[in-house]
Amino acid sequence: MNEWDDTGNLVGSTMLEPLATAGADSGAKPWLATSWIANADFTRWVIKLRPGVQFQDGTPFDAQAVVENFQTYLASPFYTLTFAGLFKDEVALDATTVQIDLNQPWAALPSSFLDSASTYMMAPSMIRAGAAGSNHPVGTGPFMFSSWQPNASLSVSRNPHYWGGLDSAGHVRQGAPYLDSIEFKVITDDATRSEALQTGEIDMLTTISARTANSLAPSFTEVKDWDGGSVFVQPNTAATVNGKPNPMANLHARLAVAYATDAKAIAALAGKGLNLASSPFGPSTPWGMPASQNGYVGYDLAKAKSEVAAYEQDTGATSLAITLMGLPNIDVVTVLQALSAQWAKAGIVTHIQTLDQSARITAVVTGDYQITYTNNYGYPDPDNDYYFWDSSSIQPPPGISINFSHYGTAKIDADLTTGRQSGYPSIRKSAYDDLVRQLNAGLTHVWLYYTPFTYIAQKRVQGLDTPTGPAHIPFGNFMPKTWWGQVWLSH
Repeated sequence: MNEWDDTGNLVGSTMLEPLATAGADSGAKPWLATSWIANADFTRWVIKLRPGVQFQDGTPFDAQAVVENFQTYLASPFYTLTFAGLFKDEVALDATTVQIDLNQPWAALPSSFLDSASTYMMAPSMIRAGAAGSNHPVGTGPFMFSSWQPNASLSVSRNPHYWGGLDSAGHVRQGAPYLDSIEFKVITDDATRSEALQTGEIDMLTTISARTANSLAPSFTEVKDWDGGSVFVQPNTAATVNGKPNPMANLHARLAVAYATDAKAIAALAGKGLNLASSPFGPSTPWGMPASQNGYVGYDLAKAKSEVAAYEQDTGATSLAITLMGLPNIDVVTVLQALSAQWAKAGIVTHIQTLDQSARITAVVTGDYQITYTNNYGYPDPDNDYYFWDSSSIQPPPGISINFSHYGTAKIDADLTTGRQSGYPSIRKSAYDDLVRQLNAGLTHVWLYYTPFTYIAQKRVQGLDTPTGPAHIPFGNFMPKTWWGQVWLSH
């Protein structure tokens, strides 16, 4: 219930709502908040709240509840790591007005914070219930918590007092939500999920498998976000892993892996229609840039062999031997084996390590890995990714690092600061273009393809036009999904 990954946000968004939602231009649009305005240097924000909204337990959604939410989030271990020193004070000026004071400018706050999972509004009763509150969410959303069977299913029922949500024109919907209930089933295997959809056991599924999406496309409704988050291999650049020298700390080793990786072949293995990645920002987003301009090296077997030799000369090692980590499911293992075979052609010795999702996440955040196959990013605003790249997010192993690569430079930090603090879109774009070049120069990612996030539904499921919006708003990310209230079933 409290694991806010992409699926967790999909489920949680039925019950909890954010202050803002992402717009077609990657900017924040009103939701529970109706407006926000900053002072000249973006260190103070005044947020106006939607009047007349109530939590599902009947208590009012007001400024004091928002302040209590902010203070709860900021006191949690994760937010202590990410937002430490950023927030100065949060106060309720009146029933519908909240003021946030910051210790540094944050021009991107609306599109990086207000529309994120960081502002899921919990009822004060949920907050005060402590850990038990996560097992029975109480928010302002279109549906109310009904029941939960861990690792099996979660059910929600229609909130009869829902305020309505907003349609694509920004008008409050009348009569929403349109469904009486939703049951979310935990089906971890893609093939089993596909079979359940085909037999009518379920009405809709979510997948990041291009093969699954392609096979079901003729018979079902599909909503795609195939230019959002990236799939890549992430090196850990820390000097040691589990007390032993880490080969991936050496730039020649990272270059060898990047040059030895044929991303086109890996994408073809994963499924048809995938777009190759060379950046965290998809080409269809406002932050994309041509691959020819971002400095990524690409596939070149001869150069890979040369970099292996340079690594051996640099370190005195007799070979470049690395451990590649990934999940144990068959689709991932197939890719891991393909990567290992590609790298072997360059003389790289690869040991494959598989861990379940929980163990893999623990290994990544504590720096207990050399290189891992993973996916990330896809947020509408790059400032959401700040802590994945900022040097202040690096802790020596086994400390928790949100900067999973353990790579940071003063130039990257400066680009991130500009992107966060500037109120000028052109200046932000220039900073993020340079950031991508800096990341690619350090080989912090070996890019493969953009993640094929797909919702696949029975033809009778209606109201799925908003997830991507008229200008393709990315949904392959850990952000709130504010469209559940508009979903309905045709007969």
